[in-house]
Amino acid sequence: MHKILILAAMLVLTLGACAKKQEPIGGPVATGNDQPASSATPVASPESSPVLTTTSITGFDIEKVPIANPQLGKFPYFGLIDGYRRGTQGNKDVDFDRYEFFDGTKIIFVEGRLATIAAEGNRASAFQVFKTYEALVTGMGGVKVFEGTADEMRRLKIDISDQRHRFPVYSADHIGVYMVRTPESEIWVETYINPNRDGLYHLTVVEKKALEVKASLLPAEQLKKELDTRGHVALYINFDFNKADIKPDSKPIINEVVKLLKTNPNLSLKVEGHTDNVGTPDYNRSLSDARAKSVVTALKAEGIDGSRLDAVGYGEDKPIADNASDTGRAQNRRVELVKTS
Repeated sequence: MHKILILAAMLVLTLGACAKKQEPIGGPVATGNDQPASSATPVASPESSPVLTTTSITGFDIEKVPIANPQLGKFPYFGLIDGYRRGTQGNKDVDFDRYEFFDGTKIIFVEGRLATIAAEGNRASAFQVFKTYEALVTGMGGVKVFEGTADEMRRLKIDISDQRHRFPVYSADHIGVYMVRTPESEIWVETYINPNRDGLYHLTVVEKKALEVKASLLPAEQLKKELDTRGHVALYINFDFNKADIKPDSKPIINEVVKLLKTNPNLSLKVEGHTDNVGTPDYNRSLSDARAKSVVTALKAEGIDGSRLDAVGYGEDKPIADNASDTGRAQNRRVELVKTS
């Protein structure tokens, strides 16, 4: 009887061990991502979107990326997948702009030469697009920063703040980010796929560089001439992004306005803030008003009597150029001095 009980106990232990082997570590076998690359296809709805979230460097640190010396051709350096062509809408090629790249944990702002190509053609899967550009970038000595969906951003409560480049961003949208660090610069690459738009992906390349200032500073004498002949003059003062803080590089402009007011003690000005049409009208009006007041505060700090100054923000209500282009929007983001006496 004792031997029978021992045999029964051994049988129970054996069956329990077999049952545990049938359950993989980490839970049930995943579906969707387990397909081979050749069978991956663009998803048609958020419900069927596979999760492809991976990061090569957790909490991406540019200083940990090795410096490469790739042989570069003509900007934007990367072509389209065979069977694709440049679309007719959504393309950009500007000398200087700012773009937001997601690294899996945070947004990284990169300023420099920017090109976006809306690629139209064959129905390549998001996985194929990712691996194509990952291979190109790593072949140059670069790294993969992030591959996944915008759902990861939603989970972290992170959103794109500048809506000029991508809007709206849906949770199912696929994002691949890669970068190459060279001795002179950084080259950032993003592939972006909306799964509901078959046969289309966006390729964005940003080569980091400083702004080359192509506008001359108007001296106080020229400001006075413009005010006397036209009654107003536009200034392009740099502010922190989405804030009213004047950047240090705009201090020389403020100094010339101070000189103008001190050499013309009977002159009074209205300082007007203006924006482009990105964002809501109420937000733009509030931001432009805060920036106009920030300029007035800076002038008063230099000894200008506040009774000679007034500040008002018009937001996007008074454009001087077409907001449909990057160049036009840049012209609309301005501060104007208007002669009141």
